[in-house]
Amino acid sequence: MTSLLCSFLTDWGVSIKNSIGQTGVIICLVVFVCLAFLIFLNMLRDLIYKVHRDKKVKIYWFRIIFLVIVILFAVWFVTIL
Repeated sequence: MTSLLCSFLTDWGVSIKNSIGQTGVIICLVVFVCLAFLIFLNMLRDLIYKVHRDKKVKIYWFRIIFLVIVILFAVWFVTIL
């Protein structure tokens, strides 16, 4: 027996794949992967600049949480394929 959340996500994934097609899912996957990569590069660039300028490390928690959410969406679109 699967959980209600897994069944909901599976059904939602099937309806997304049926509505936008496999090409649309691949396009969304590429968009999410590129977005995650750009967020990571921006965090890395800001961290290097901040450490070089102020000699302090500042952690951007909102960006980390947003990056995790984007990565989870990318993984979910991979499972839809």
